[in-house]
Order: sequence, then structure tokens, then C-alpha cells
Amino acid sequence: MNSIKNLVRSKTREIALIVVIVLISTVVALISKGFLNIRNLTNILNNNAILGIMSIGMMIVIVTGNIDVSVGAQFAACVMVTAAYVKMTDGNNPILAFIISMATGILLGMFNGFFIAKFNIPAIIVTLGTLSIIRGGLMLITNGSWISDLKGVFIKVANYKLGIVTVSVYVWLFVMLFTYLMLYHTRIGRSIVAVGGNKNAAERIGINRSFVYIFSFGFMGALSGVSAALYASKLAIAQPTAGMGVEMKLIAAAVIGGTMFTGGIASIFGTFLGTVLFGLIENALVLTRVPVYWQSLATGVVLIAAIVSSAYQAKEKHAKGRQLIKGGGLQ
Repeated sequence: MNSIKNLVRSKTREIALIVVIVLISTVVALISKGFLNIRNLTNILNNNAILGIMSIGMMIVIVTGNIDVSVGAQFAACVMVTAAYVKMTDGNNPILAFIISMATGILLGMFNGFFIAKFNIPAIIVTLGTLSIIRGGLMLITNGSWISDLKGVFIKVANYKLGIVTVSVYVWLFVMLFTYLMLYHTRIGRSIVAVGGNKNAAERIGINRSFVYIFSFGFMGALSGVSAALYASKLAIAQPTAGMGVEMKLIAAAVIGGTMFTGGIASIFGTFLGTVLFGLIENALVLTRVPVYWQSLATGVVLIAAIVSSAYQAKEKHAKGRQLIKGGGLQ
């Protein structure tokens, strides 16, 4: 009985999200008969898989106590590089296209991680700078032009269905499983959590903080690359403005899912639920014919709620720590 209570207590955020999702779904189902259609429900997953993959990467960055606001620009860079390669090869080598996209993302992500780690510059400053550099560079190189009419096997990958969902959803599930195994069953995963929880203590026990930062931002870049390749495959086009403003949704999905904004605590399933919640809200607004700008308002409200909740969670954690020290729980 105690073990069940402890489990429920540790998964409060996820349980609350499930309840919210069920309540919103019930209300929307009463308003729109088309909501509970199996095609509509699977479309929510299909349409948000790319966002979901990137939100897992953002979760890892936040766990280290950092943040990356350049991911939208990284995503756009990966999209354009991938599309250029696909255009050149008529889309006949999709595997290499995905590898090129991931490599581009990893390089951009590791660049962020290197500057943050080696020069001890706040992540928000570094990534704001690289956001402007990448966006500006893309516009300068492409002159704002799109790459369209992508062809070949490549454009069939993301839209290919296995059962009732597309390949993109399976990639999303694989990324979650891989991240779970990495985070909780490998040394680097434990190091990521340790650095986010207390970087000074982590360094004292021999964890290389610089390596953790570079790896985490590189991991974010890799998932941006995967998502970018799926995006180009799904739409058969690429534009230098792709991913504009996506970072806010990624941060909100991770934090509202239970990942502590101050670092040290992750929730993969919670991040998945956070992404589904955003997809559900967007879908509900479309079905109920609410103007599209309400989507941005809803994102902002959820983001603020998530940050406030995370701050409260961090405050409670610190308060419990002080109580343990006062009570002699820590010697």
C-alpha cells in the first residue's frame, strides 16, 4: 500500500496531466462529434510527433539546468541542409539524408554546449546569440527562398503508415525509449541528472560538467536533425523560417510534464503528455473554429503555469532539504 502511495505521489504531475487531457477531450467531444473519430485522434499523434521528438531533447537540456532557445533555428538549418541534399540526389538516399540532418544538428548543438561549458556563459545568452546567427545566416544564404518539389523515396518515409499511425510516431516512441535507457541505465545519463541536481557536488565526485553540457546540447541537436528530416520528408518542402517560435512549446511541454526548470529532475512520460496536451488544445481550437491566434495565447498560458508549478516544486524540494538538515537527517 505504501509503495502505491509513493508511486502516486511521485507521479502527481503526470496523473494531473492525464486528468486534464481527459477533461478537455470530454468537453471537445461534446462540442464536436468529429473529435473522437479514430482518424482525428491518430492525427493528433501524427501531427505532433516532430514536436514530441524535439521536446525530449529540450527535456535533457533542462535537466542539466540549462535552456536552449536556438532549437528552432537549428531545426531550420537542418531542414535546409537536408532538403538541399535531397534535391541534389532526387531523394534516392533517405538514410544518408537523415544522417546528414542529424550531423548538422549535432554540430550546432555541440557549438552551444562548448561555449556554455568552456566560457561559463549562461545558456540563455549563448543560445540567443546562435539563434540570431543561424537565422540571419540562413536568410543571407538562401535569400529567403524555399526548396520545394522534393522527390524520391525520401518523401515517402515520414508519411508511411504502419498500422494506424505514421513512421514519425514510431520514431517518437523509439526516442523516448532510447532516452529512458540512456538517462537511467548509463553513466552519462546519471551524470546529466547529477549535474542538473547539484553541479558543484557532481564535479567533486569526478563528473566532467563540460562533457555533460556538450553532450546534452549535442543530443538536442541530434533530435532537431531527426525532426528536421521528418519535416522535410512529410511536407516535401523546406523554408528558412521553419521552426519559428517552436522553442516555447518545447520548453512548456517538458516543464509542464514534470521536468524541473532548475534541473535535476526529468519526466519522459510527462514530456510526452505535455506534447499531447498541446496537440489536443490545437486540435480542439480548430474543431471548435476558434481563431488561430488563440493557439499562441494558450501556449503562453500553459508555459507560465508550467514555470510557476516548477518553481513551487523546487521551493518544496529545498524546504524539505532544510528540514532534513535541521532534524539531523543529514549528517
